[in-house]
Amino acid sequence: MIHIWNAGLAWGQAIHREAALDSLRNVLAVVGAATILADFATIKIWLILPMLAVAFLIWFLDYERHFRGQTVDEVKAAR
Repeated sequence: MIHIWNAGLAWGQAIHREAALDSLRNVLAVVGAATILADFATIKIWLILPMLAVAFLIWFLDYERHFRGQTVDEVKAAR
């Protein structure tokens, strides 16, 4: 378990900070919009972990987008 924690920590330190924050803003916008539409009283406790996993997947795919053709610098240059 410690090896998994250390691997996750090393991965977190190696990611591109600006791309990660940009992806986090995108995910929070989606989660915020979903929150407005959702009724929290109907969410089951056992659904929280899968919801977090989906949010992480969305973040990771958006983060990877920065390195697959459209980088943070390219986006800034286009503005």
